[in-house]
Amino acid sequence: MSFHNPNLPWSELERVLSGRPGDGRSGGGRSGDGGRPRGGRPRDERHLHVVDPLAVDADGGDSPAWSRKRQHYEAPELPRPDGAVPYAELHAHSNFSFLDGASHPEELAEEAARLGLTALAVTDHDGFYGVVRFAEAARALHLPTIFGAELSLGLPGPQNGEPDPLGRHLLVLAHGHEGYARLAATISRAQLHGGEKGRPVYGELEEVAAELRDHVLVLTGCRKGHVPGALLTEGVDAAARELDRLTALFGAETVAVELTDHGHPVDADRNDALAELAAAAGLPTWPPTTCTTPPRAAAAATTVAAVRARRSLDEIDGWLPAAATAHLRSGAEMAARFGAYPGAVERAAEFGAELAFDLQLVAPRLPAYPVPPGHTEMSWLRHLTEQGARERYGPREAHPEAYAQLEHELRMIDDLGFPGYFLVVYDIVAFCRAQDIYCQGRGSAANSAVCYALRITNVDAVRHRLLFERFLAPERDGPPDIDVDIESDRREEVIQHVYARYGREHTAQVANVISYRPRSAVRDVAKAFGFSPGQQDAWSKQIDRWGSVASVDVEDIPEQVVAYANELQTFPRHLGIHSGGMVICDRPVIEVCPVEWGRMPGRSVLQWDKDDCAAVGLVKFDLLGLGMLSALHYGYDMIGTTLDLGDMTLDDPEVYDMLCRADSVGVFQVESRAQMATLPRLKPRCFYDLVVEVALIRPGPIQGGSVHPYIRRKNGQEPVTYAHPLMRNALEKTLGVPLFQEQLMQLAIDLAGFDAAGADQLRRAMGAKRSVERMAQIADRLYAGMAERGITGELADDVYRKLTAFASYGFPESHAMSFAYLVYASSWLKRYHPAPFLAALLNAQPMGFYSPQTLVDDARRHGVEVRRPDINASGAKAVLESAPETRWGSQPGEPPHAWGLGGPAVRLGLGSVRTLGDDVAERIEAERAAGGPYRDMPDLARRVGLTAAQLEALATADAFACFGLTRRQALWAAGAAAQDRPAGCPAR
Repeated sequence: MSFHNPNLPWSELERVLSGRPGDGRSGGGRSGDGGRPRGGRPRDERHLHVVDPLAVDADGGDSPAWSRKRQHYEAPELPRPDGAVPYAELHAHSNFSFLDGASHPEELAEEAARLGLTALAVTDHDGFYGVVRFAEAARALHLPTIFGAELSLGLPGPQNGEPDPLGRHLLVLAHGHEGYARLAATISRAQLHGGEKGRPVYGELEEVAAELRDHVLVLTGCRKGHVPGALLTEGVDAAARELDRLTALFGAETVAVELTDHGHPVDADRNDALAELAAAAGLPTWPPTTCTTPPRAAAAATTVAAVRARRSLDEIDGWLPAAATAHLRSGAEMAARFGAYPGAVERAAEFGAELAFDLQLVAPRLPAYPVPPGHTEMSWLRHLTEQGARERYGPREAHPEAYAQLEHELRMIDDLGFPGYFLVVYDIVAFCRAQDIYCQGRGSAANSAVCYALRITNVDAVRHRLLFERFLAPERDGPPDIDVDIESDRREEVIQHVYARYGREHTAQVANVISYRPRSAVRDVAKAFGFSPGQQDAWSKQIDRWGSVASVDVEDIPEQVVAYANELQTFPRHLGIHSGGMVICDRPVIEVCPVEWGRMPGRSVLQWDKDDCAAVGLVKFDLLGLGMLSALHYGYDMIGTTLDLGDMTLDDPEVYDMLCRADSVGVFQVESRAQMATLPRLKPRCFYDLVVEVALIRPGPIQGGSVHPYIRRKNGQEPVTYAHPLMRNALEKTLGVPLFQEQLMQLAIDLAGFDAAGADQLRRAMGAKRSVERMAQIADRLYAGMAERGITGELADDVYRKLTAFASYGFPESHAMSFAYLVYASSWLKRYHPAPFLAALLNAQPMGFYSPQTLVDDARRHGVEVRRPDINASGAKAVLESAPETRWGSQPGEPPHAWGLGGPAVRLGLGSVRTLGDDVAERIEAERAAGGPYRDMPDLARRVGLTAAQLEALATADAFACFGLTRRQALWAAGAAAQDRPAGCPAR
């Protein structure tokens, strides 16, 4: 299943989870006295962790597969110099300058601490991309931090591919939190004003000064700064004018002249001229290292420079520095190098002391939700919940248990201060319902009866006895996590609604930091070394996993390519867009983190990823696209009905008969070969069987050995047993086999006396990388609770092993239930309306496991007539064609091959024609609707403006049969038809 399998045989893990005694050969079942400390737990098992093979850094979060989460920074033991000369570095780039710097922010902080610097500034280009990581590391290292940026003024366009990027640089350092907020907002507005990714437009220098004056320290910067640049190209007088301009705009007390010594022959002359200019203007000087690269990473720095410039190392050599001199240095070394400029090093230390502050940002809260007069957010949430509960559950007297659970949840929501969060999600879901956009919440939110009452989710948490604390607990270190699945073809409407409702400055999508992995590293490094594109592809395609490139057994990749590619591992390459995360704030989020345009039209994106946002307390909402919801919407529209997942009847035996035959091509979640192989053995006969099926064929249960024991017990081939009677409550509904994370929590409650919140803490601690001390504390509490209930010795050890092994493998029951509703809805549509089911799947592509041709073949096996694309009958998408005698819906008891007989036919859409594309297909359909059917191929070419290649693609698909042409005839005629155009209309 993965190259990151745990260091535990599958047979041993299955034995642990199934409760069978060991044979004494493995440490996993040992309970002899020699290895057990006081308390009855073997030393070698006390901290047993089984790692999810698909998520090595499992975070214990709500995602069914558990997303990767950046671990908290732990400071290494570093030697600190005694009696170091005070010095602060104020100009340093990390690798978050994207293919410019060659050090992680954490590495810069560690090196600064090792050298004994009094403060360090990270000043990446046009952003605060790495400041959260930098601040976290510096805090652990007790290193004072300064925050700034190098602004790129006057850019004509994005500078990717430029060996020497254009524009002037303005280096600014923030004065405290107010300066940070103003600088972040200035960067954001410039990024948004630029209109495209990679091209911030700050306007004139006067505009920048109007926003930042008195709140930043301005440094003259590198050779691209206004003053050094003028000195280099126009002489001393021009440099003096630029310096006077900076002091006039920003104030003489907030401008300093930067001196650099990188060992270049002209450094001394330039520094003398700059020092004289500073003295004449009464300004201080200071010496930076302009750090971009530590000496050990010089090779990586030259490589990323070539990658950024899209050139080979030979081609970019003339633009590279002669030596790797731009690295951090100690105060003593800087004092020696700049002895000719008395006081410069001391002034750098003074600036550092003045500017340093801790990035303990006060995260914005959620915007106030508009409520009717006389209501607070909490009272309005309570009103909406009670209103929804009457629809879902009926009157209070009819379902007292549900209303008691709602009251319990509402109290906790009130105590934790999260009513606004639920109202924002409710507002998004209400918008979807009003616009007829299919959506449903999933993940641990389905453990909430409040979410069910608000119609955010469709799982009745009360009926299914789901633990609310799996979703929200008093000890939770942040707001809950509600993921909303939205039909993928209309998700953009919801995202733009959020932007419109809250404003671009108050909401943005979360970024994904796209880092180098083996394939991309090998490809880029091979390109930098001058190898051909074909060779780059050949080598990169031989690597089929993450990890160290050097350990991949690929003989023909040159050694230097492997070595340099390994240097780039985990380097950030560029920013992407998170799959659905959005941040919404009550005050401008651009004052906390700069925002820039993403590659997708209309998407503005934070410069931080989800871990950075979580670290500073920004609240994230996940709006995820799901293709099956689009397919269901298309399908139910075609049969003239609407779908409400929460109101479906889930007991149709015909649906379960179909699934028992593994007739599930195209059905959500159960169409893979592994699922199809399991369905006839599991024999699902009720909705909960579908829940189990969704959860069972996952990497965790498969590698954890839960599949076969469950199926044997389900079919009566193995007795249902429990290692202890107290386990029955948690494991009874899964026949004694643990499948779900909620069961782990229930076992902790029943066997060790944990409360629900404590059980969730146990789940998180066991499922993620934690400190040994914390794991020991929780394990001691678990053993003590079990001892109070008479569970000791080997039985207690066995329970501990089960919980620990299962923690990383478990699947959330609530999530499986949310998906099971979609399994049933898509199965019902396939069983009774196979033609609409096929047309819907085709129109929702790309999605699922199978190609359109496979879906078409499966539909034909079920009696569906599928017709070729036709230039005068097809739409851009697949459509249904029917006659008065057409029957809509198959009957119970019919054999599978007869389900589609006599029903509507599916006419394939023009968009399905290879190489044609949706835009051209829609153009053809729109012109036909406006001007009538096409008379022949030349008429089509003239009216729509098709090329010969597009006409040939339609001919190959037999779309011109309506003109009496065979495929071959149409292909011969395509070239001539493409030339038959009105005068002055050239072929495109």
